[in-house]
Amino acid sequence: MLLGWLVSGTARVGFGTTILADMSKFEQPRGQPATSEPPFVALGWRGNRHFQTIWPNRIKREPAGPRLASWSESAIIESEDGDSLRVWWSRHRDDPNGGSEAARTEPGRRDAVLLEPNTPRPVLIVLHGLTGCANAENVLATAAKGYALGFDVVRVDLRNTQADDAPSLGVGHAGRSEDFRATVRHVEEREPGAPMTVVAFSLGGNITLKAVGEYGDAVPRDLRATAVISVPIDLESACAAIDERRENWIYRNYFLKRLARRYLDARRQRPDLFHAIDIDSIRGIRDWDNAVVAPLGGFVDAEDYYARSSSSKVLENIRVPTLLVHAQDDPFIPFESFQAPAIQGNDSVRLLAPRQGGHVGFYSTTMLPGEPDRYWAENRALAFCAESVGLSWVNGSGSARTAAPDASPHIATRLSAPAAGGR
Repeated sequence: MLLGWLVSGTARVGFGTTILADMSKFEQPRGQPATSEPPFVALGWRGNRHFQTIWPNRIKREPAGPRLASWSESAIIESEDGDSLRVWWSRHRDDPNGGSEAARTEPGRRDAVLLEPNTPRPVLIVLHGLTGCANAENVLATAAKGYALGFDVVRVDLRNTQADDAPSLGVGHAGRSEDFRATVRHVEEREPGAPMTVVAFSLGGNITLKAVGEYGDAVPRDLRATAVISVPIDLESACAAIDERRENWIYRNYFLKRLARRYLDARRQRPDLFHAIDIDSIRGIRDWDNAVVAPLGGFVDAEDYYARSSSSKVLENIRVPTLLVHAQDDPFIPFESFQAPAIQGNDSVRLLAPRQGGHVGFYSTTMLPGEPDRYWAENRALAFCAESVGLSWVNGSGSARTAAPDASPHIATRLSAPAAGGR
């Protein structure tokens, strides 16, 4: 979707015949030594940050994700401010294809997740990015792989992501940590005692980190780990990068087009809640935040929104085992944000920072042994979360090894008392 829209607009802006063919003109920062194991490998031109940002999100993913979504159960939950959002549950006991509850008594099955008697199944919560939703490709793929590992899965639709069926009345933004807390409370009420982990992308990752930092020492008992990918922890610097770097017009225009469409859909339904805006006057993300997010989100202006909503200001308070995955060449989230003492000096936070990977890309050019696919960051996040709740990999290597999605939704492992922390 992103690549198709970008390529269709290249002739109009005189940027060359195709985006991908012209990517070599952009300087690729060498970066610091990669801090990741197993290493992320993207050879040749496929390591270009724009290729990594665009192309991996154009590849058709395994059908396991849409199949999971086809029988998922939705629930409307209330946030702290009285607004609502929708979550989607995929529980093994509700699986129309049989789930794995029978596996409790069939230890010989390779596809079985064996649970100790009366042990709650762990829950994986997945949050999307700025213009995504609970049915975004990367969310569905991550959910399906997590389900294959033995997790029950909760996919979150942040506020006003699907306007034609949105239960929320307020605008979604990067500071909505109250929606993360509402989701955690919902899981606690619905599955008491179930260990929880979280995988979140981009904007959803900022919401996650902000909420976990705000918990401080008062962490919910069953929240075991969070793993976030390509997160704008400093909203001010991320906004400046996407608005001011010449090469980033492709992302700026894409985001603004989708944000405007979503907002206008919501306004058509509720003109009493969503004010009229001059779309043509909005040229950048900061303009959008001043015109929409600030007035509807209770902020003075965009600068106030960035200052109050950036997760960087609470990272030092994180006490939940947390994995940050961020490419040093991310085109619009400066890596300098991740060199702060709040990250480097926090024993609860682990940073994986390969030189390449783009933004929510990390598509490896080689298939790593035992991996279910080439999406390196998703698999690192899932491995981290699985380890935190006592799940182990079939090959014992720490790689994200899942069963083939078409063959079976489960992996052979035994879940005993959940581990207290992550790696």
